[in-house]
Amino acid sequence: MSGPPAERAILPARTIRTGVGWQPGIVGAAALMAASLALVLTAGALARELGARYGAAEVLFLRFLLSLLVVVPAAVAMAGRRALSVTRPGGHAVRALSGVGAALIFYAATQHLPFADLVALSYAAPLFVVLLSGRAIGERTGTASAVCVALGMAGVLLIAPPTRLEPWSLAMLAMAFLNAVCILATRRTAQADGPAATGLVFVLAGCLLTAPAALLTGFRLPDAADLPAFLLLGLAAGAAILLNAAAFRRAPAAVLAPIDYLGIAASAAIGFLWWGESPSPAVLLGGALIAAAGLGTLWAGARRPG
Repeated sequence: MSGPPAERAILPARTIRTGVGWQPGIVGAAALMAASLALVLTAGALARELGARYGAAEVLFLRFLLSLLVVVPAAVAMAGRRALSVTRPGGHAVRALSGVGAALIFYAATQHLPFADLVALSYAAPLFVVLLSGRAIGERTGTASAVCVALGMAGVLLIAPPTRLEPWSLAMLAMAFLNAVCILATRRTAQADGPAATGLVFVLAGCLLTAPAALLTGFRLPDAADLPAFLLLGLAAGAAILLNAAAFRRAPAAVLAPIDYLGIAASAAIGFLWWGESPSPAVLLGGALIAAAGLGTLWAGARRPG
């Protein structure tokens, strides 16, 4: 399933065009994005499992809190005292509010929507990113990228077509839009602030914003048997923030965001191994379309001048 935007920390692109047209920075960014995606999927699966026994706000709060174990040392190592220095607090506030809101919707929806519908609706976020990136942050999206994104969305709908409109389905569409706003707002503000501040400030804001909601919805200490899962959830989310920041520091949002589509195919495998859900032929075909779309968008972006 698509991960909530707490794993999205986007920095300015730094790529170099070579004589054959490929930008080495994009290749490295793709590898970092793939590693981040693996951790996002791990965190998402754990959150879905824990959400059956704990409130969504509590799971999200503990995820933010425990991710500090990874984010704080990394931020201090990268920037020292500057890890909490920001020059655009308004932009960070937009990212925090949209990101935390989207994550909370995602965590709550895991308990109310079928797994396939949840996957399809959450993966509308990369489409919003590509559609908004030109107007929001001035990144141009070529025709080839637009076609690939359309192909990827066709794969999403083939895997899990929204068969009905209901409150939680509409909420997930709102989550996807907020996720895209979070991604683009971070990339804009991060032009002035480094990866350390971008990641650390967001996690701290997440703790502050989710703590009241967790207390108001009946926060309780996790059972001893669930502590390892909560710890792994926090560590995976924290590491995903750092890897995602490094990826988006090397390539534009419209190029890397569609790589998230590959998570749908991976989610089918997770569903089979974790919950015994067997992928249908539609899932296999849709996953192939999504993988082709992600690689095609990566190729189209890498061929454009830096």
